[in-house]
Amino acid sequence: MKFRFISYGYKYYEGLGEAAPAHDFLFNLRDLDNPFWIEDLRPLHGLEEKIIEFFDKNQEIQRRVLKIEDLVKDFIFDAVKNTARADLEVLTFAFRCTGGKHRSVYFAQRIFTDVQKYFEESLEDDENLGIEVRKWCHAKKLDFEVEHVDLPRYIGIDKQGIKSC
Repeated sequence: MKFRFISYGYKYYEGLGEAAPAHDFLFNLRDLDNPFWIEDLRPLHGLEEKIIEFFDKNQEIQRRVLKIEDLVKDFIFDAVKNTARADLEVLTFAFRCTGGKHRSVYFAQRIFTDVQKYFEESLEDDENLGIEVRKWCHAKKLDFEVEHVDLPRYIGIDKQGIKSC
């Protein structure tokens, strides 16, 4: 079972009357502080240290990160445990901001990293996960993936955030 985390920009899809990238759950981040309006941060993207620091220092952002992480973990637990979802192969969590450069990239990457780490560690030694859930997780071979759909529009990197040659 694969869990995808994608970031994208509203202005390239819904803002043009186009369909957004396919997803099962959408987290809209357009109401949060936008580093675009800070001249020194505008040219940067959500994978760069100064942007990460900007968001990491913001308590409102961190509260939102934790809330979304909890929701995503619950959705994943449900997808793994629910036998009625046996045919579910991919579950996609989308993170949307205005341009797909700062907020959505930061959130998708951060939540992907934290949730993947949580499940990897839980499968090894977390007693709270429960034996049944651990069995299901092992049986379904959980796979996690992140894609930054619009980031290549801004800089020469691939969709997973790895610099291209």
